[in-house]
Amino acid sequence: MITQKEIAEKLGISRTTVARAINGSSLIKEETKKKILELVKEMNYEKNLIGSSLAIKKSKLIYGLVIESKNEFYTQEIIRGLENASKEYGAYNYKIKIQTTDINDPETQIEKLKELLKNEEIDGIIITPLNKEKIYDLLKPYLEKIKVISVGIRLHEEIPHIGPDHKKQGKIAGAIISSLLRKDEKLLVLDNGDDRISSKMYLEGFIERVVETEIKLVGPFFGNGIEKSIELINEICSKEEISGIYINRYAQEILERLPKKVLKDKKIVTNGISKNLKKLIKKRVVIATVMEEIATEGYNAGKKMFDILYRDKSYEGNWEISKSHILFLENLEG
Repeated sequence: MITQKEIAEKLGISRTTVARAINGSSLIKEETKKKILELVKEMNYEKNLIGSSLAIKKSKLIYGLVIESKNEFYTQEIIRGLENASKEYGAYNYKIKIQTTDINDPETQIEKLKELLKNEEIDGIIITPLNKEKIYDLLKPYLEKIKVISVGIRLHEEIPHIGPDHKKQGKIAGAIISSLLRKDEKLLVLDNGDDRISSKMYLEGFIERVVETEIKLVGPFFGNGIEKSIELINEICSKEEISGIYINRYAQEILERLPKKVLKDKKIVTNGISKNLKKLIKKRVVIATVMEEIATEGYNAGKKMFDILYRDKSYEGNWEISKSHILFLENLEG
């Protein structure tokens, strides 16, 4: 019988991609999935789960503690990735139960975690920790029994983690805007605070890169939310000749509501991705955004937890840095 590896070699792709197609994952392109499934049918490939030692392992109880962000796309994509992993390995009695808490309410996340830890049957936790110190202190007594993986926000250097280098992503955004603006042109920078995941590090990386150039920084000014940021941008742009704008948080909400005359001829680069941000790129308001593979982070966290619990793999202290992508109008999908 043909194997997944042989199918992968015939198509010049990875075995993981073949496995995802066979198991119904949505994390691969439909065109690729179609080619794989056609060859699978042609070669009479059959899944062999019963003969696997993994298939007879007892079911595992895993919780995914996902944050509800103002950017709904982020939350939806993390959940999609976790659900894809849960579905892909479902034949092995592997299931991830997802619970959400508000990004601005770290105490509720802590209380929810306390409740989960009362369940003696729990085997694993995948979490985006809003208060790293308190979460780690809470989990520490359980770490020999319960496996933990952090996503997005690194929990602790000894805990496996999956997520991007947010500061580097800020630097990439800074490099793009630096190539778009000339010497002495003014770049307005707004700081809308720390979202506990990425915005603070985006700004650090962005500023660190831009100060290497001869662009004139106007700010960073504290935006103090969407409404105040809109007022501030309108005011500054009425007084100064601003050539570019960077906002580390709430960029899409702010840019959607700014007058066209303010946005005209401005070079704007952002970090992150959402459905509305894609629309702003299509409208040529935003030139580019630096984004991560959000759903893939969720999927990889689910897969890594499966490897730890079922295959006895060790990832202690490992940080799997997610790939960063630059999205322009020309490579925009969806």
